[in-house]
Order: sequence, then structure tokens, then C-alpha cells
Amino acid sequence: MATFPLRLMLVIASVVAYAVLVQFTPLLDTIEGVPSANTLFHLMIGAIFGALVLAPFAKAPQRIARGIALVVAAAAIYYGAIRFVVDGPANLDPLASLVIGGILSALLCGLAVALLAPGPFTPRLGAALAIAGAVGGAVFDAKLNFDPNLLVGHAAWQLGVFLALWFARPSQR
Repeated sequence: MATFPLRLMLVIASVVAYAVLVQFTPLLDTIEGVPSANTLFHLMIGAIFGALVLAPFAKAPQRIARGIALVVAAAAIYYGAIRFVVDGPANLDPLASLVIGGILSALLCGLAVALLAPGPFTPRLGAALAIAGAVGGAVFDAKLNFDPNLLVGHAAWQLGVFLALWFARPSQR
């Protein structure tokens, strides 16, 4: 799965999966018997991103194990980003919280790919991921009337992180 168009389609599939799953969030409020349903939802969103966007960077040997590790890492990173934005420092305004969360989560995704795929984490990759995370985080703050589920923010962040990983990593695709 090394072709750019195919990998771009996987990013789109990840965003579409988010768009579909977010439609079920009203049901989470009605489920009383399932503890931490919102936590499970956020972990699932992160895992889907990990499976469709990060795991394809995994290399042999042990490609499947590396891919699974990237899925788990992405789930934890997404959950951590949500917690940072929701419960983060009280003195941060929403835009700063989203931008910082976007940068940190993008850098953590890049670090996970570098450690688990594996491959080098270069200054160029770090800079590209920081820019992608900042832009994606800022887009989350855009209050678009037609986007109550923050789909545009998710798409911008996921696409930016993928593009940074694809183009800023040394040619190890």
C-alpha cells in the first residue's frame, strides 16, 4: 500500500468513518449500562485513524504487530488530545488549547510511526507535523454553522498529519 492515491483514500475513509460514527453519539447519552461510553467512542475514533492512516506505514518484519501497535498508540493519542482540550489548563483560551493539542497529538503520532513502523524522526518531520497539527487544531476552532460535529477539523488534522508523514519522512514509504 505504498501509492499516494491509495493512502489518500484511506485518510478519506478515516474521516468518513468519523462522520458515520459521530451520528451515533446521541445514543451514547441513552446507554446507562455501558460505563465510559464516551471514552470508548474516542478510543474507537483514534483506533480507526491508526488503522487506516498510521498502520500502513508499518514495515516488515512483523508488519501486523507493528500496525496493531500503531492502532493502539493512535487510540491513546486521540483520547489524550480530547482530554487535553476538554480538561487542559484553565487559563488557555479554546483556540490555544486546540492548537497546542493538535501540535502535541501530531508530534506524538509522528513519534509513534518513527518508533513503531520504524523510521527516523527528523527535524523536518517534526516541523511538518507541528505545522500540520497547528493548522488542524486551528481549523477545529472555526465555528462553521454547517459542521456541528467538527468534521472539517478532523479532516484538516488527519489530512495534514498524513501529508506530513508522507512527504517529510525520508523516502521509506
